[in-house]
Order: sequence, then structure tokens, then C-alpha cells
Amino acid sequence: QKSKAYLFLLHEHGSVREKIVGCVLAQHISYAMEIASQEDVSAENADKANLIHVEGNLYCKPESHPTPMGIPRLFVSSAYRRKGVAQALLSAAAETFIHGCKLNPAKGEVAFSQPTSMGRTVMEKWGRGGVRIYGE
Repeated sequence: QKSKAYLFLLHEHGSVREKIVGCVLAQHISYAMEIASQEDVSAENADKANLIHVEGNLYCKPESHPTPMGIPRLFVSSAYRRKGVAQALLSAAAETFIHGCKLNPAKGEVAFSQPTSMGRTVMEKWGRGGVRIYGE
């Protein structure tokens, strides 16, 4: 009831088996934080805003906002990266995680838990600037 796994399967030529090339775990969460803009992160403003450092140059605003879905794990096999696998998995999760309710990442309805630099790239592209961050 709290988590779902989404798998991206490919059928290999000459085989009756399918292989998993990507996986996304989605879980119910309650709250997440907004990612701070580049203006907020500037050295002058960062101290004033009490921003929370997540990773590299990724900072969040300290206020929590209601957010129904969290992505704690995202994996795509290195041979299948940059081919739309992560985007397809994340979109499938957003569309089906809550029955009858399509979630919109651009409206802050999806959050990631402490993304790596590659995960951050996927998060920003897919979420169109609205994805949030949450702690597991």
C-alpha cells in the first residue's frame, strides 16, 4: 500500500526472456521541500534564507509542502541511459501511483530523496523545475 516498483522490460532477440533495464521505486510521502533557485543559492542569499544543503550545489528551502509521491530509488542500466527509460518509468509512476489521480511533477506533486548528480539531471528534466526533495 505504501510503495510500488516500476520495471522497464525489454525483449531480447532470439530469447523468450525479457530483461530489466530500469527500475523506479515510488512511495507515499507526506511532505517535501522546494529546491532553491540559483538566485537563492548565491553566496549572499544562502545564509539569509537558511537553505538546506543536499548535495553539490543543490539546496532546498526549509519549508515543507504537502507532496503525495516520493522517488527513493531510480536505476537505469548504463547501456540504456539517455534513451528515455527513466522518463518513461517516472511518467508511468506519476500517472498510476494513486488510482485515478495523475500527479504533476511541475506542480510539486513528486519528490526525490537526495538525488545523485545524474539523478538530479533526470529529476530536473522530467520535473520541469517543480520536483521537490524529501528525506527518507
